[in-house]
Amino acid sequence: MPRILESRTDRLYCGCQDESTGSKGDASWGHLAPDRKALDESLAALTAELNDGGWEIKAVTPLIASYYYAASQYMVSLDRSNWGGYGVGYGAPYTEGLVVVAQRWVEISQEQQDERERRAAERAAAEAAATLEAKRRTREAELAKLAAEPVGKAGLLRDKWRFRRQDYPTEALAHGAKEVALKALRERPL
Repeated sequence: MPRILESRTDRLYCGCQDESTGSKGDASWGHLAPDRKALDESLAALTAELNDGGWEIKAVTPLIASYYYAASQYMVSLDRSNWGGYGVGYGAPYTEGLVVVAQRWVEISQEQQDERERRAAERAAAEAAATLEAKRRTREAELAKLAAEPVGKAGLLRDKWRFRRQDYPTEALAHGAKEVALKALRERPL
């Protein structure tokens, strides 16, 4: 029986707690910490679920968020001119959660394998048809643009004809150049 590698991604969020440790006047300080208890509980529950299903944990990545505080203050002189300023602030990244990637090998029947291959072939054929149709639409637009380009006189007193910024001595040669360009564009493979 064929085997396939099945993957699964789970996201665990725990939030954060602002653990203020002190303050003085308008200032306060502390730190942000993830809710470790909630994170530990959800990770333990997910690990048990994955073990029961025969999954192997392949990667655990932290989800990082940030918290910031900023305040600016200006010093002003007696004549109301700005002498300068200073500001206070901080930024703090913290772990908001985890992304857990797990994989397992699963045995499938030959019918399921054939169905998977059929669906993959249908997807590939649909993508190829969509690409070909897009190329056809682009070609039609290019042909319409080329057909709309005029063949005109190159100057008031000169007896020259112009097509695509190229001068020709006769009108027939200019129209011939346009027909050659149209034919080359039609015959160009998609």
